[in-house]
Amino acid sequence: MDNDPLVFGVSGEEASRFFAVESDTGVVWLRQPLDRETKSEFTVEFSVSDHQGVITRKVNIQVGDVNDNAPTFHNQPYSVRIPENTPVGTPIFIVNATDPDLGAGGSVLYSFQPPSEFFAIDSARGIVTVIRELDYEVTQAYQLVVNDMDPIFVNLPYSTNIYEHSPPGTTVRMITAVDQDKGRPRGIGYTIVSGNTNSIFALDYISGALTLNGVLDRENPLYSHGFILTVKGTELYDDRTPSDASCITTFNILVIDINDNAPEFNSSEYSVAITELAQVGFALPLFIQVVDKDEGLNSMFEVYLVGNNSHHFIVSPTSIQGKADIRMRVAQPLDYETVSRYDFDMFANESVPDHVGYAKVKITLINENDNRPIFSQPLYNVSLYENVTVGTTVLTVLVSLERLKAIQTVSPSPTIAHMSLAPSLGSVSSSVN
Repeated sequence: MDNDPLVFGVSGEEASRFFAVESDTGVVWLRQPLDRETKSEFTVEFSVSDHQGVITRKVNIQVGDVNDNAPTFHNQPYSVRIPENTPVGTPIFIVNATDPDLGAGGSVLYSFQPPSEFFAIDSARGIVTVIRELDYEVTQAYQLVVNDMDPIFVNLPYSTNIYEHSPPGTTVRMITAVDQDKGRPRGIGYTIVSGNTNSIFALDYISGALTLNGVLDRENPLYSHGFILTVKGTELYDDRTPSDASCITTFNILVIDINDNAPEFNSSEYSVAITELAQVGFALPLFIQVVDKDEGLNSMFEVYLVGNNSHHFIVSPTSIQGKADIRMRVAQPLDYETVSRYDFDMFANESVPDHVGYAKVKITLINENDNRPIFSQPLYNVSLYENVTVGTTVLTVLVSLERLKAIQTVSPSPTIAHMSLAPSLGSVSSSVN
């Protein structure tokens, strides 16, 4: 049946460990954190049911990667013996590290910490070469610390919600990355890479504070589906210029609706002319549409008619969420002779004060020949003298214009052959002495 409550659910043991569904709204949320490196894809079966039955659908969920893993060196420790007369520019060994993350988050850059005067390392390939002549008598061994780690974001994921019309300057999220290398950690510079529609967000380069930078209206089509924001954290040199070591993460920002819109009709006035013979249930030829731009419970409202004789008509549906086309129908028999014109109001009313939509309705009835003539009385008695002169008015009957027209079509009976009728006056006079 229509208006049956819908009940949402999720099926399967594995899916139920990771996902839950609010039974009345269908909103899906996580029961526990996801790890792409452990499981990158789920096939989840969701269900919706009412009194008539259950419908299920399978949904494929891909787990996106974030830079949440540090690189790992292989074949440690590295120990190399070289002659002191090794030429400058000679490669002496290769270090190797891998990162299970994807894309830029899985790239590895190598460096020495602190930098060496005698050796250099290729930042991309990990090849260590001699850059200065060696002297065994001066130094017999060198200990080098290889840094291979890009910075890493902490407190992931950063996905969050923000209410529409939050004041500009509101802190949406704190973005934080740290330098994983040993020694004195470098500072991090933060930038937005993509997804910042109309520059609605601002990200502080040093602190990582993500703030609202303008007016956020969920009903704006640019913002209604939220944001997929990609931010970058870059290790900074002491002069705050960016280095090559960086990390990237992507997250969602959902804009939460507030009840800030009243229902609106697609016109401020609706006018139509219909025959007075329109039957009960007849749908008036009007295109009436009403919409509340909010969502969910914030977009629920009632439609009703108010005004003199408005009960002669009904509208449907009356309980609406979001948007609907309204049908107006005849509810009672119409009669032009009783009411020839209707002028009343139509309202779309929320439970919130002042959230009311309004429109005028004007309906004109077209008169039809649907009434038989009726004299003012059923019997007229007249007494006359026999010597009454021809043309003397002996009787005046009262009848409406429509009824007089009908009288003109009636032929006189022989019994009144001595009388004549003036249809335009409604008078009867003698015609024969």
